Amino acid sequence: MSTVVLNETAGAPSDTPTSARVITVFSPRGGVGKSTIAANLAVGLARAAPLAVVLVDADVQFGDVATVLDLHPVHTLPDLVGPAPTADALLLKTMLTLHPGGFYVVCGAASPVDGDRVTGRQLAHLIDQLREIFRFVIVDTSPGLGEHTLAMIEGATDGVAVCAQAVPSVRALGTELGVLTSLGITPPARHIVVNLVDNQSGIGRVDVEATLGMAVDVSIPRSRSVAICTNRGVAVIEANPRTPAARALLALIARCGGLPSVGRPTVNPHGLLKRRTFRP
Repeated sequence: MSTVVLNETAGAPSDTPTSARVITVFSPRGGVGKSTIAANLAVGLARAAPLAVVLVDADVQFGDVATVLDLHPVHTLPDLVGPAPTADALLLKTMLTLHPGGFYVVCGAASPVDGDRVTGRQLAHLIDQLREIFRFVIVDTSPGLGEHTLAMIEGATDGVAVCAQAVPSVRALGTELGVLTSLGITPPARHIVVNLVDNQSGIGRVDVEATLGMAVDVSIPRSRSVAICTNRGVAVIEANPRTPAARALLALIARCGGLPSVGRPTVNPHGLLKRRTFRP
């Protein structure tokens, strides 16, 4: 069984309205592994804070957190923010999906039509409710700077800004961060993540940092293992924790508040994590 040490100061904002960490994962472009990063964050932080972590799929039209984690929710995001959202914390928790790794999930809408009914204000209200219940609220967002994503960044204590190791992706992230700075809604703690890193792209970390005008905090290598794990609906830090990609994700988890060791989670209310067989 793994030993977990909770790190209260790693990447911590200096002044937060509550003790909860609201960690928003965002990117200007899709296809950079944002949902996979958010899912691994939830799995890792749940080791440090069992049953005190919730992952929210705030990509209202095409959220795929449920697919990434192989979940089959009874209730989805629109149910939690409907015309008469519940104000009862206990009732709200019963509408969340419990993952075998010991954390809760607000899964995305079943269809874009259902998701379109969710407003940015409703989503922000839900996050305010969840931060009163959970120690860590992780938010996966839609690409770009739409109404919902802006609301999620504005209310975050931590922003995990993600790009791929490609010139268009890096430049887009630099532009996005510039816009957020001009709007004055940059989260107190910021974590710059470059995903899908390899030696074949023609640019390196120095080039990325020069383009962004800031340091890269975590580089995640391109990994076949990550793709396989995502297709199976499991987290790479669970299935292959010793791979370079998993170790980079564990470093990000440490920055965001928890420091898990390599191994299985301390709490697993449903026994061993389910492994999904991928059939093409």
